[in-house]
Amino acid sequence: MEFHILVKDGLALISRIKHEISFIRACNYTQANLDILHTASFNLDSAADLLNYANELALNNNIAAGEKVLIASDAIKHVQSMLSRQFDAEIDCGEKPWFKAVTDNIGICA
Repeated sequence: MEFHILVKDGLALISRIKHEISFIRACNYTQANLDILHTASFNLDSAADLLNYANELALNNNIAAGEKVLIASDAIKHVQSMLSRQFDAEIDCGEKPWFKAVTDNIGICA
């Protein structure tokens, strides 16, 4: 898989998770829960920034690009875990193939 496609798929995954966050937010939770959703959304924005930066690095053949994808992958997993714990929500946005692609292309278990 080409690196830019891997990044594009990661950004699409982030978009799907943010859509799920919007759905959860619409359920009128407490302010504390809304704060958690805001934090999750902020973390996903940061992961998206990392993926975009990784893509720029890859265009310049910088080996740090893979590291940025791994960090973004870890951030996405933490957001999913946080949402699962806090809201008893199983966030299944088809992420397993993307995490496998990260592992296959970066070479470290994502």
